[in-house]
Amino acid sequence: MLWLLTSLLFAQEPAMTMVVEASRDIEFFVAPIKVHDYTSPDIIIETVVDKDAAFTYMGSYIRNIKVSTGRGGHAPASITGHDVKVYNERTIKYAWEDCNYKRDPLGCSVKNSHYYLETIVTVDDNQLVVKTTLYDPSAQVVLSSSRTDDKIVRWIKQQEITVRQEQQQGGLLGGSGQSTTVHKPKEELPLKWEIPHTLTDRMLQQLILGTTASIKLDLE
Repeated sequence: MLWLLTSLLFAQEPAMTMVVEASRDIEFFVAPIKVHDYTSPDIIIETVVDKDAAFTYMGSYIRNIKVSTGRGGHAPASITGHDVKVYNERTIKYAWEDCNYKRDPLGCSVKNSHYYLETIVTVDDNQLVVKTTLYDPSAQVVLSSSRTDDKIVRWIKQQEITVRQEQQQGGLLGGSGQSTTVHKPKEELPLKWEIPHTLTDRMLQQLILGTTASIKLDLE
């Protein structure tokens, strides 16, 4: 009886196996475009932009991203078996409801293991820069690219030189000749012609296209 009791007390319980499957989803959160305007009060530069343009183009070109194959190379996510999803402030709530993406989009992306893309437009009196920055789920910068547009200044010279040639006939002695008259007025200061820098939708489109084509993810 004592042997039976001891065997019951020290009998090994059946082992429990926990199966953890890694998500095959790759998620990007694209923040609204921000514009930082440092132009002088008397200068007006075209910076009107759809704040969701980066999100729209990211969704269109996301198929361009490459993911590690595990054999030393990279291939499109569709080939590696990963499902790539792109969210913005309006759509993220349908997938993740536990974080305020409007207040802290980068923090929420870290919490929920997203890649985070921000697009910032910076403009001053002479140049406009559009820059994208991609952060990984640990808030580390993994990619950055930009496009610029500079103000063009041309000077138009105001001094106009007039050259007039006249044919002259000889008098009693006959013969003929030619006289040249050059009129050179007082030189005036040149006119300044400026072509302002501006933000265009094509700049954003090309920037996001180049960004997605440059993304190569090394996933565990």
